[in-house]
Amino acid sequence: MAKETDYLAYEEEKPIDYKYYFFLFRKNFYVIFTFFVIAVTLASIYAFKIPDTYATYSQIIVENADNPFADGSGYNERGRPQDMSMEFFKTQEQIMMGRAILGEVVDALSLDKYFEVKSKERAVDRIQAMISVSQIPRSRIFNINAKTPDSKLSASLANEIARAYIRKSFKDGLYYSQEILTWLEQAEQSKTGKITVADPFGKAREVSYQDLIDTLPAVQSSETLRSLREKESEMVAEIQSLGLQFRDKHPVMIKAKANLKFIQDSLQSEVSSIIKGLKVKARGKYKSDPARILEEARVPTQPVTVARKKIILLAALLEIFLSCLIIFLIDHFDDTIHSMEDLQRKGILLPFLGPVPMLKGKARSHESAMLYATSADAGKSELAEAFRYLRVAINFSAPPEALKNLMLTSCVPHEGKSFVSQNIAMSLARDGNRTLLIDCDLRRPTVHRAFRLDNDAGLTNYLTGNLDLEAVVKETFVENLFVIPSGPVSPNPAEILGSERMVKLLELARQKYDRIIVDCPPLTGIGDGFVVGGLIGHTILVVAAGKTPAELIRHTQAHLDKAGVKILGMILNMMDVDKERHTGYTKYYYHTYTRYYNREGDPEKT
Repeated sequence: MAKETDYLAYEEEKPIDYKYYFFLFRKNFYVIFTFFVIAVTLASIYAFKIPDTYATYSQIIVENADNPFADGSGYNERGRPQDMSMEFFKTQEQIMMGRAILGEVVDALSLDKYFEVKSKERAVDRIQAMISVSQIPRSRIFNINAKTPDSKLSASLANEIARAYIRKSFKDGLYYSQEILTWLEQAEQSKTGKITVADPFGKAREVSYQDLIDTLPAVQSSETLRSLREKESEMVAEIQSLGLQFRDKHPVMIKAKANLKFIQDSLQSEVSSIIKGLKVKARGKYKSDPARILEEARVPTQPVTVARKKIILLAALLEIFLSCLIIFLIDHFDDTIHSMEDLQRKGILLPFLGPVPMLKGKARSHESAMLYATSADAGKSELAEAFRYLRVAINFSAPPEALKNLMLTSCVPHEGKSFVSQNIAMSLARDGNRTLLIDCDLRRPTVHRAFRLDNDAGLTNYLTGNLDLEAVVKETFVENLFVIPSGPVSPNPAEILGSERMVKLLELARQKYDRIIVDCPPLTGIGDGFVVGGLIGHTILVVAAGKTPAELIRHTQAHLDKAGVKILGMILNMMDVDKERHTGYTKYYYHTYTRYYNREGDPEKT
């Protein structure tokens, strides 16, 4: 619990490491740069494939069509000036871009042949995407904009749409005026005072002359008529009231009726005046145009500038942003340990003994690595120097007596704990220590293969039989290094490793050898390492860089604490020193050694 509390406190107090994020960018620079080149290339191809377009416009002024049914005040029913009706002008915009107008344009310019389409409707669909209509604010002027890959087509489209709209508006106005004029004349001449008209849904209905007049908006909205009708109603009510007091021939009644007749005559006169005005307006439709062209579209000489540079720049910035975001997210969710700095960042509170660099090239296989580490040329290699550094770090990790017996293990298989054990044993032996390497990995032994020894007799034979220690100890090609191989595979490794014979073996080995290195199996899922750890009392944990999660390391640490096994330190194996981040002391450790030996023979540079 204390360990977990320390880790949580560490997480809360840990500041943001901006240098680390810069390191991530630098580490993945070539990946980012590769995708940057790909993104910019694709964006460039796309941008330069966008065809040039030519834009132009024609300009028309739209007169607000006078409604023959409206009053002559110049205002609509909402009190808004008719020539500034927003609804009217929005309607005209839709008419200009409507399929009826565009159909006439297709026929006039033979655009179905130009676009090589089989139907007129497809040609209309094509030009709908090429045009737009915009009204100049607070005016009755409209711009008909056309943008196409053909300069002449752009001008022709803009001009022909303007002409088609004017033709349609004139025809519609003319038809409307003729209908109104016809209805009024028919109503006047009808003997019955009734006429038959068609409603908007095509159904015929019979209306009287008076009904037709009463439904006219101009009549309904006339302030004069409204005032006269109010006076008429008041006078009728007054006559009814007077009739209760006076007879019909009484002077008061005669005067009141005379006033009523005067008001009714005024009403009839006003209605006749309005109807006369409607007729004049209707006939005037033959002479007035609802719209006219102010400026015809010109053939553009230069194409509209395509923002190719902007497209490429946005693609480049987006690629960098997404690449960095993905890299930071991958790093955020990557719980494995890559360097000593990762231990600190991820709260692994264990002593760090040192790294073992990743082997590359021909030395990557285990057997080749063993030969490489022990060869004469390897004495000046980074690998050999890493194990010399580990030897020194181990010697200072605990009192000398406690380091007589040294156990190495790992959290999971394939972390290289056997390779590290063998090379540490070789380094101790080459330092003049009589060293014994014991292969306690009775399930997957490797020591005998690394040193090219027979595995007929080994640790299993000693623990299950009556052999002497000397019978299972074998010399190696490394001076001062002796090995006890695992021997035949045992069906119950944990039981024999925890036996009295194992305790006796360790005691005898301490008497005859300066250092004993015990190579134990991984701890996760296998209890052998905990058994041997309980006998020795301490261990060194080998962790594979970029493979072992920090959470698993903390879990293993907690189990070792419960078993009473102290972790002397941790070794980070298979670390790619060329890619990982180095700060402080480790920065100089990784690079100074190689530069120093590369300058051998030049005293002035050493």
